[in-house]
Amino acid sequence: MTAVVRQEQAHWTARSFGQETDPKLRPRGWWVLACGEPLDDDSFDNREESRQRLLDATDQSGVILPENIWVWDETGMAQLVITTVPTLERAQTLAQRLRRKGLNIRVKRETF
Repeated sequence: MTAVVRQEQAHWTARSFGQETDPKLRPRGWWVLACGEPLDDDSFDNREESRQRLLDATDQSGVILPENIWVWDETGMAQLVITTVPTLERAQTLAQRLRRKGLNIRVKRETF
């Protein structure tokens, strides 16, 4: 459900920035992700503990999120969406600031 809602938000955000609105023709945006430790695919409890440690780290750094959106991809680690921004430059600027707070940050193209 969240991905569907965010996809619709991405559409309107892109239009507000004057970008192409057809998702087949344009990239959606850039995720700024807080990254945790590798996840054990075979252990639900391990994955939950890894996610909780990442949530604790973001809280301790002063980052408070209205909802927790997790990204699963080829990296095999806990990844929490801090925000979505329309340009790579804005994502990289924010990533630098968050790294100064002690977080392991990754910038990735938004996908659904």
